[in-house]
Amino acid sequence: MTGLKRFGVLLALVGVLASGLPVTTAQAKGTARPAAIKKIIKRDLHAVHGRWSVKVTRLGQHPVSVTTGNHRVRAQRSASTIKVYVMLTIFQRAQAHHLKLTRTVKGNLKRMIYYSDNTATNALIRKLGGFKRVNQTAQHFGFKHTHLRRYMLDTAALNRGHDNYTSVHDLTRFLTRVDRHQLLGKTYDRKMLTLLRHCRNHSKLPKLVTHATVFNKTGEFPAKGVQNDAALFRTKQGTYTIVVMAQQGRQYQQYQAMNHLGRDVVRYLNQHH
Repeated sequence: MTGLKRFGVLLALVGVLASGLPVTTAQAKGTARPAAIKKIIKRDLHAVHGRWSVKVTRLGQHPVSVTTGNHRVRAQRSASTIKVYVMLTIFQRAQAHHLKLTRTVKGNLKRMIYYSDNTATNALIRKLGGFKRVNQTAQHFGFKHTHLRRYMLDTAALNRGHDNYTSVHDLTRFLTRVDRHQLLGKTYDRKMLTLLRHCRNHSKLPKLVTHATVFNKTGEFPAKGVQNDAALFRTKQGTYTIVVMAQQGRQYQQYQAMNHLGRDVVRYLNQHH
């Protein structure tokens, strides 16, 4: 650019500033800042008692990742979010031709993910030969905090101290990798996404979110104060994941906080893309 052209551009910029009109630049529009997202999380969950952890990511050309909690972020009681790993293991075994996707298996997959049916989940775990196969699959894909240690509704095992665990890190890793077809490849990852898209429970993170396609799996265990939700949102502006795990808290406060968090984070990321 010549000196004369630079002088002309400078004059034009001074004129815009003097007129009070906004300057349209990437900086003025704003890009998503982790500190701003963390502030939203802290504000929306400030009333939630017990332990909670949150992880937010944005996929695509301008990735963002924020992890926070009111305690050190680690494994927590999974409740029904453990079912995404059961689903993954079923499809992994089918892909390797060790298991047939019969009408019964497909029906149990739908009931497990659509309605969080515990009987269907237990049938699938038994079809896999027990906990070991699911745990091996979790470790194979790098889900370091994920452990299946009891059947659904097995209160006797729970009383012996056995429960199922995962983390916001592992659930986020699952959602991001299945979205990118980096778990089992396009064919089977799409099957998993289709199941997640039909999850009937949108009472937590997705409740107040508009104009988004939602893929999610919830988990709840009220007796232990557990309310979890792992959700992937696709909007015109981008693709985001939000995972919340809360335990030892009050259900009403947890639900209200998750409702606000889903709405506020998706809105913020849509406005700062």
